[in-house]
Parts: sequence; structure tokens; C-alpha cells
Amino acid sequence: MARCLVAMLAALSLVVWAPQSDAQTRNTQAVERAESLIAQAQYVQARDVLAEPAQNNNPAAQALLARLYERGWGVPQDFAQAAQLNRAAAMAGDPMAMNALARAYAEGLGVEQDRALALDLFRQAAQSGEARYQADYAVALETGLGEAGRPELAVEWYQRAADQDYIPAVTSLGVLHLEGSGVPRNPETALELFERAADAGDARAQNNLGLMYVRGEDVERDYDRAFALFQAAADQGLQAGLNNLSVMYENGFGVAVDEARARELLAEGRRVGGLSLQSRLQELGMPFDQRIMPDDWTRPPQANEVLAAANGDPVAGYRMAWRELNGYGVRQDIYAGLSRLEALSAQGLGSARLLLGLIHANGFGVPQDYAEAYVWFSLAAYGGAGLAPLLRDELALQLPPARVEHAQSRVQAYLEEFE
Repeated sequence: MARCLVAMLAALSLVVWAPQSDAQTRNTQAVERAESLIAQAQYVQARDVLAEPAQNNNPAAQALLARLYERGWGVPQDFAQAAQLNRAAAMAGDPMAMNALARAYAEGLGVEQDRALALDLFRQAAQSGEARYQADYAVALETGLGEAGRPELAVEWYQRAADQDYIPAVTSLGVLHLEGSGVPRNPETALELFERAADAGDARAQNNLGLMYVRGEDVERDYDRAFALFQAAADQGLQAGLNNLSVMYENGFGVAVDEARARELLAEGRRVGGLSLQSRLQELGMPFDQRIMPDDWTRPPQANEVLAAANGDPVAGYRMAWRELNGYGVRQDIYAGLSRLEALSAQGLGSARLLLGLIHANGFGVPQDYAEAYVWFSLAAYGGAGLAPLLRDELALQLPPARVEHAQSRVQAYLEEFE
């Protein structure tokens, strides 16, 4: 009888355990599938794949879904939702979630800012042994997250990441050795680290190494080598590389003097890294949707065009809104144009949402309102408008976290109503 009972219990254990194992397998497969979809920028599909395992408290799925919400990929950007998912995954020990939650607490996005908690979460993520999280913890230690930095500990964690051949950490470690920050100054070690990272294609290392060869303080001056290194960094779009290459052309260091080329590079450097949000908005202006054929704006709209716009035709409506905003062939009426664009937005026209964001961000005929602009850029980004994610994210950095959270709740409510 005892043997039968033991056998029965064993059988029951197998019956209970098998579905759990199957569920874990399905979760693992779902996460792998979602990672592949994210790599292919198929964010909506990734969201759908992750929904069930995240709801079933799979930490890897929760962390990936949080990333979608954090970046506004396939979902409206929602820092609070991202933090909630990351918190659940972090409590289960997921290092990616810990690291992301640390950034949220450091910046106060979706949570109340808490730099001490952020530092502790960065530490926990780094202790997983993942090189990129070790490097992030090192950055937090070096900068101090608004407090006094601890470069001597940063050196230790950069070294751990560098030992795993994480190239950004190799470069950062080189900087500390060159500056003598947290470690005795050692330009020879810095040179070795920069060479290693530069050979791996790191733009920061290429630029730093170029500076060493230009200055000739810790290594024999070599303008030709410096020029090649600055060129390599500039080719990757590094602002410092573009600026330094401009200086080389201006002074004829390693290349013939070419003042025109120097000015071009300097302007490109400013464009890449020096544009403020306001400058970027001014540079963009109020672009017309390039997918729509422009009208002859010098004549009044024809009767059939007015009728088509009134009947909800999106192309005719967009053209009519453009006329009303600018006074092309009709009496200028900013608010009529805005109303028409809002109606088009409710139909899902991404270019109307983008234009509404630009109008509110620039204060074109209305009070300048970054929070209102954030709402429309978020909606445009959700619909796939190319420029919108960059503008939305830049606005998020300009607004107090509470206003961002309120704007994100408005975006969610809008989508629930119209989509």
C-alpha cells in the first residue's frame, strides 16, 4: 500500500510539474521571439507576443515590455507603466529591469526621483556580471548622480566590464587613467586602452587618441595619425570628432589647409550635437506632408475641394488646414486650421499629429505649450511619424516629470477613444 501511495504521489508530482515546465518553455520562446521582433523594429508584434508571459509574471517578458513602454515602441510612451513592469521584474531578480529602474529613479521618470535608490539598483544590476550594467554602475559612481563622485570605485567597475571586452568601458577606463582620476595618472596605460578601443571602432577612443597625438604631451606628436583618427570619429558622427577635424583643416595639420571644409565640418558638428530643442524646432519649421501633392496656394480652393474636406477626405482636409493656417487663398484662421488638424488626427493621420505638435511647440498662432506638443508628438510617434520620437523624447527632458506623466495619461485616453 505504501509503495502504491509513493507511486501515486510521484505520478501526481509529474502531472503538476509538466504544465509548469511547458509554460516556462513557452515563456522562453515568447521572449526570444519578441527579442527578434524588436531587432527588426516590429514593435507592435513584439508587444503582442510579450503580453501574456508578462501578465503571467515572467520577469524577462516584463523587462522587455517595459523597454517598449519606456521608448514608446509599438505603444504610447509611458514611463509609469515601464517603471511598474521593471519593478516587478527587478523584484524577481532580472538585471535588465534593475538597470532600467535605476535610470528611472535617477531621472525621476515614472517614479519619484531617488538617486540613492538608483545607485543601489545600478549596483545590483552590475552584480549580475553583465558588462554593460557594470559600466553603467561605473558611470553612476564616477558622476555621483548629483552627489560627490567616487572615481576610485568607478575604476574597479570599468575594469570588470573592460575585462569582458566591453569597449565603451575600455574607453572610459582610459580617460580615468589619462586624467589620474581614481587611479594614479598613467598615460601609457591610457594610450594602450585607447588604442584597443579605437581598433574596435569606438569613436570616443578614436577622438581621445587623436587628441593625444595632436598635443604630443604623453606621446610623440603625429598630425597624420591624429587626422586619420579624427576622420574615423567624425565618420561615425561624433561631434567632438567633427570639431577636431575642422581644426585640422583650418590649420593644415595632417592635411592641406581648407577653410571651406573646416567651416562645413564645424557646422556639421553644431548640427549633430549643438542644437538646442528650440533651435531644432526652428530648423524644422512647419513642414508640409511630402506624401501629399501641394496645391496651387495662390488661388482660392475650388468647390469640390471644399466639399471633399467637409466630407472627411484626409488629403483635402490636410490641404484645407494648410490654407487656413497660412492664409493661402482663404482668410487666415489658425483655430479653424487647428480644429481641422485635430479631426484628421482622430482619423489617424500621423502628419496632422506631427504638425499639431510643431504648432504647439513653436507657439505658432497659439501659446507655446511643450506639454501639449508632447501629447501630439507622442500620438504621431505611435502612428509611425519619423521625426516624432526624437522631438517627443527631447520635450520629455524639458518638462517636469509630473507634467510628462499627465501628458502620457492624456495620450492613453486619446488612443482609447479614437483607436
